[in-house]
Amino acid sequence: MHAVNFPEILIVNGIGIFLMVFLRLTRIENIEKRYVDDKYFDTMIWLTIAGCTAEVFAFLIDGKIFMGCRVLSYLLNSFCFIGTCCVGFLWCLFVEFRVHHDVERSRKRAKILVIPFLVDIVMNLVNYTGCGILFSISEENVYQRGYLVVVTYLILFFYFGYSLCIVDRSKKSGLHIQFFTVNYFVIPCILGTVVQGVCYGITLGWTTVAIAMLCVHVQTQSMNAFVDSLSGLYNRRYMDCVLSRIKRNSKAPLYGIMIDVNDFKKINDDYGHSKGDDAIHNIGRILYASIPDNGIAIRYAGDEFIILLRTDDAEVVRSTMRCVEKNTEEFNRAKKEPYSLSFAMGYSRFEQSTGNVEQFLSSMDMEMYLSKRKHYEQAGSDRRQGNKE
Repeated sequence: MHAVNFPEILIVNGIGIFLMVFLRLTRIENIEKRYVDDKYFDTMIWLTIAGCTAEVFAFLIDGKIFMGCRVLSYLLNSFCFIGTCCVGFLWCLFVEFRVHHDVERSRKRAKILVIPFLVDIVMNLVNYTGCGILFSISEENVYQRGYLVVVTYLILFFYFGYSLCIVDRSKKSGLHIQFFTVNYFVIPCILGTVVQGVCYGITLGWTTVAIAMLCVHVQTQSMNAFVDSLSGLYNRRYMDCVLSRIKRNSKAPLYGIMIDVNDFKKINDDYGHSKGDDAIHNIGRILYASIPDNGIAIRYAGDEFIILLRTDDAEVVRSTMRCVEKNTEEFNRAKKEPYSLSFAMGYSRFEQSTGNVEQFLSSMDMEMYLSKRKHYEQAGSDRRQGNKE
């Protein structure tokens, strides 16, 4: 039987449970609409609470003999293995959504990222046959690690590495401010996993996850100051930070697309301001689904939006505008809402030689109003044609 310090195990995991309960109680929930990343994060909180609890009971019954003790030991230890990989999987989806704010993209990535997690589940199911590939429970109900337990650690480290790659790629685009630091989560979790893996009886794994999640929560609350809550897009404050950074780096190629919603006032007048808010939310989804990896979408003011693209190719800009139009047409054809959407768009290149942000925004605005004028001229022509008929 392994010599363990049970009071230490109880205290350490108790701290983890306390931190997660505290975090859960202090998180502000919007009962009407919760974002995808909130669901990922809340699930991670509950898994961490369950993991800390399961680990305490697993150590508590280790070496104890009573009816069903071995079955319970298998269940508790399997949950710890599966739950750990599940947290890694959810962490990657959380980071993916926080960086790209794209539900469809997250779903596509999930189909690939779930594979290592499924491998861990299969290994745990196989382990129930008594082969001991991950762990074994003796007749005396004593836990012993298996020879393939390292696979679980490798799966977890894969998830940590993937999350680091997501953020690194977003930083290289030059449009994502470097305040979403995954190191706050990854480093504590790696340290806790390594220490617990090397030193049996020291339980830091789940508690370091709890500490890391508390750090991430504090950080994301700061980051939310740069996000428009209605559209889910970045806000003007964020855009000012990006443009200030681009201005200092005059070699950075940048295009911008100014977008204005046609007849937005009519949506509010005909269907009420709640539908107007709903329209802003749907516009945010349309724009997220339309921009490439080297772009970000911003709610500039009211019903005006801006897409910034880190590119030197004007065709990428035009392609993005066509994608916005295509996704808007698909939204209108679906007829899930009583209103239809259309946009006036104009684009401009950021002049690296001058670094003039005001001129950049003004040029976009001017091009957009030319497009809006054509829209109203066409609408007036259609009405006159209808009257004649």
